[in-house]
Amino acid sequence: MKKTALHCFFALALSQWLPAQVNMNNVLLETNPFLCQPGVVNKSPNKGVSFAYSLNPDYKMLSPDAEKPTKVRRNERYDTRLKVPVLSRPQLKIMLGLDYTLERYHFLDIDPDNYPLFKHLNETELKNAGISATFFHPINHKYYTSVRLSANWQGDYDGFLKMDDRYGVYRIISVFGVKKREDLEYGVGLLLNKGFRNNSIVPFGFYNQTFNDHWGVEAVLPTSLKLRYNFSESQLATFGTEFNSRNYALNVMVPGTTTHQTKDALYHFRQASIDVVGTYYQRLSGWTWLQFKAGYAFDNNSDARDLLRNLNHRLKPSGSVIGSVSFFISPPRQREDKPMTQVPGSL
Repeated sequence: MKKTALHCFFALALSQWLPAQVNMNNVLLETNPFLCQPGVVNKSPNKGVSFAYSLNPDYKMLSPDAEKPTKVRRNERYDTRLKVPVLSRPQLKIMLGLDYTLERYHFLDIDPDNYPLFKHLNETELKNAGISATFFHPINHKYYTSVRLSANWQGDYDGFLKMDDRYGVYRIISVFGVKKREDLEYGVGLLLNKGFRNNSIVPFGFYNQTFNDHWGVEAVLPTSLKLRYNFSESQLATFGTEFNSRNYALNVMVPGTTTHQTKDALYHFRQASIDVVGTYYQRLSGWTWLQFKAGYAFDNNSDARDLLRNLNHRLKPSGSVIGSVSFFISPPRQREDKPMTQVPGSL
């Protein structure tokens, strides 16, 4: 159980940050041949501002003591993200980020019909509001470091945002990257996580390489591994696997209690999956893009913790089709004025 929780927090943090982090220079206007810019040529575009709709239709989850699984007619999610550069100097870049997610589950014929978690989840607005600050420091033409601080509040709270520790997930992510060539970069990092489910320290790695004008690979290990195919500068696609998870602290009306608002959330709900997906990117204009994603999700120990009874329930969602569409803005990647071969070897 602890191992699964670590993976869950790890994937959630990295999936929302690392792909953008290694391309952070996309929104910066300065170039310097003596300082590296993270990211490789032809890499999938960074998202400065994005709006996305995701749908997971027609699958099943099993509640405790149920005779048959309960059908989820659809699980839909709306995501909005914003990343803004606030400082751009040759050896220090700072970005601020805001993100907000609204998710809903729609159940059909809950079994047993009095199971409090599914009754509460049905049509309830689940929210994830977050803020972050990323600090990027290029050491020289080959090495760079970065630190990201973030806070998210994830649950069924009333209103737009509730900065309460019972919904809070706080993270520090540090990265050391190596820009070997314009077509190759890799690195290692460490994630420190403090959240309502547990605390964790997790190491990770990333690897990006472009092999030729069409093919490349993009990986965040161990949570994501994808092949990339570039049709042109305005069209590309990726294919592979990724770990996906959502966590919420919930105030559930439990039979025998007098109120659903307690000092501590009554349930911790997590749905986690390993997804096999294909993603297509299409540029609409210089800075604007559309993204389409489709695939199949396999359950990865989704569960619910009943805090009042100190019980952990496996929910066993069935495999299901997944899909999403998003519109985003991505400033073009800045090309360096001089090739790396002109950098003095002493640096």
